Amino acid sequence: MNFGASSPVQTHPIPSLIGLTLPSGWKVVKDIQRPGGAGAEDLTGSWFSIGYIAEKAGKQGFLKVIDIARALDERMGGTFIERLKSITDAHSFECTVLDICKSARMDRVVHILDKGELPPPPGALLPFPLPFILFELADGDVRKIVSRTASIDDAWRLKVLHDVAVGLQQLHTQGIAHQDLKPSNVLVFDARGDGAKIGDLGRATCATVPAAHDMQMIAGAWAYAPPEQIYGIAPAREVDRRNGCDLYHLGTLAMFIFAGVTPTPLYVQKLPPEVLPRPWGGRGDTDYYSALPLLTATFTAILEEVRNDLPEWAREELSQLILNACHPDYEKRGDPNARMRVGSPLGLEEFVSRFDRLAKRALVEARK
Repeated sequence: MNFGASSPVQTHPIPSLIGLTLPSGWKVVKDIQRPGGAGAEDLTGSWFSIGYIAEKAGKQGFLKVIDIARALDERMGGTFIERLKSITDAHSFECTVLDICKSARMDRVVHILDKGELPPPPGALLPFPLPFILFELADGDVRKIVSRTASIDDAWRLKVLHDVAVGLQQLHTQGIAHQDLKPSNVLVFDARGDGAKIGDLGRATCATVPAAHDMQMIAGAWAYAPPEQIYGIAPAREVDRRNGCDLYHLGTLAMFIFAGVTPTPLYVQKLPPEVLPRPWGGRGDTDYYSALPLLTATFTAILEEVRNDLPEWAREELSQLILNACHPDYEKRGDPNARMRVGSPLGLEEFVSRFDRLAKRALVEARK
């Protein structure tokens, strides 16, 4: 089954940064195991950066060092200089978008603590400075917590969904669409009482900052992309093309956080080969608009299965929220009442309000 292009061969550019002190005073104290390694087979994440823990004045941060050496991989296409430019441009874009988020004081988006370049350490594959970004350190991500924690209460689940909905609203207000909102990109700060925050803006689109991936049909992970993108449809309106994708991801997050599943593998399981698009392993004989009635019926069946994992007291409302967020027809995605207003907005504020109310009720239900 093909969910996108294969990753380049991994090349580790950094012999060791442990013990290094950044110009701002942060000291690198520990490296972070990459997803897929021993003990981390169930995790996902970027293969194109190296993660470390840094400390300063008793605080810890997550240091993301860009893997410059992947420019050596010819399978990425283009010349070495083009590949190197692509890597550094992506880093610059992410830094700029993070600065916008910081200036706008978005409290539901992960904060940037520092950024810059590190001198190439002895033995590096490429003798170039290493770009880095330092973030506040989370306790974990939603994918890790849900897959490894046996007991999670409904209040926690709904609070996470509310926090993420607020984060999307903050981003959209500044003309930013995340485009890659998957469980591993939702970071949790429970120990500090800061709730959940959205991370990894490397595949975002921004109204004021162009990026090379703006022209791609699917900017984020193919395994989480909404159906219209998989079928090769780019909606004409920005609210449907970009913000609607974020809302779809919010709905898939709700499915994952309650039921441990996401729509794509269930579509693959249930759709006939002639309707299933090629990126999902099908024959690709049917276009999006012709497939839409069956896509809608299939998602209805998927949601019926997920309903059993939703709390009984909130089952109807959560089912409707997930349907409104994940509707296969991008023109019907969003709050129905908001969609009837001028400009056909998604009505994200309604999702914020309802998740907040459900999270508070979950606390009451838990005390019964």
